[in-house]
Amino acid sequence: MSRRSQTSVVLHRIRGFTLIELLAVLGILSVLIALLMPAVQQAREGARRAQCLHQLKQLGIALQAYETTYQLYPPSIIRQEDGNPRPPSIPFAALRYRGHWTGFHLLLPNLDQKNLHDKYNFNGTWLSPLTDANDHSCWPANQTTISTLICPSAVHSVLQIGGDAAGVGVHWMAGAPSDYAFNHGIDIIRALPGDDAGCTTGILDYWRQAPEVIRGPFGYNSDCRPQNVKDGLSHTIMLGEKVGGRLNYGGWNANFPHLGVEFPWAMAAIEYFAPTGDVGVSNSAWVVGPFAVTHDFRLPLCPESTPGSGNPFPMNPTPRELPQSSDERPFYSFQSMHSSGAQFVFGDGSAKFLNQSMNQGVFEALSTIAGREFLSEGSY
Repeated sequence: MSRRSQTSVVLHRIRGFTLIELLAVLGILSVLIALLMPAVQQAREGARRAQCLHQLKQLGIALQAYETTYQLYPPSIIRQEDGNPRPPSIPFAALRYRGHWTGFHLLLPNLDQKNLHDKYNFNGTWLSPLTDANDHSCWPANQTTISTLICPSAVHSVLQIGGDAAGVGVHWMAGAPSDYAFNHGIDIIRALPGDDAGCTTGILDYWRQAPEVIRGPFGYNSDCRPQNVKDGLSHTIMLGEKVGGRLNYGGWNANFPHLGVEFPWAMAAIEYFAPTGDVGVSNSAWVVGPFAVTHDFRLPLCPESTPGSGNPFPMNPTPRELPQSSDERPFYSFQSMHSSGAQFVFGDGSAKFLNQSMNQGVFEALSTIAGREFLSEGSY
């Protein structure tokens, strides 16, 4: 038999798959893919969580570098005395000219953002110089995205909130997201200190006025030093995750839009919501300051109340879809997009994942600087 004939015989013997065989193979491949996808997604989330932890360590290093230079940690928010100087006669002037800067403004040189730091006039406020209400030069600067402050697991619909980078049509509370927040410990979260019903001595919002036992390492005009952290740096949270894009909020009533909630790094106001940008466009969001607490003394309770009174603020509050409501508490919890907990950087520079099912009392103890609690590593 010729070689050509042999080849023809061999070719003649080759047959294709039947339809049933092909379907069976495809079914097996589908099952294998379905089995592998969760593992792939888990591996990707593990990588994102590791990157998030690394970024928190970078923030810890930035804090330590700042402390080395100035012998104290930066305040989380610098706030002037009411009416000193008097604000100009423009809308929302009392708020615009009260909060000056966040701790992130002060940390910019330690986050490889010296050029951005140098764009600000620190003799003014976070929005305008005290002498020129029409100077909006820092508004677009506040919209600068800082990659170190963005958790890789976070889902942000926009990274420039409230206008474009050129400053055209920028909202006065525009900004760029931060997924990390300064720890205010056990504190009342309010925009304005002063007397309130049921609290005869007034709410003590300034860091030095608050009882030592409930203080976190940060607060209004805080000047915390390592020696103030009497519970130990390794047992005290400095910053933790407060990820934007996780919550959606319907506003106080039907007059307000339903939008996502973001926590801009330059937002030098604590309890103020403003849907920045034009309502309905992609750069609109409710904005809240990058500060978090583990427990809140809500009115009519006073800061002098015994620890344990008030409302606990656990990690990762639910529901994430918030209806129209005046309840602001979900905005001030530490929260993340990681399953089962959130990540934190401690005073000694270590960064750790804490499970949201941990004992709330232990969580609160980790947030205060001088609660005198005894905590072992195995307790959290």
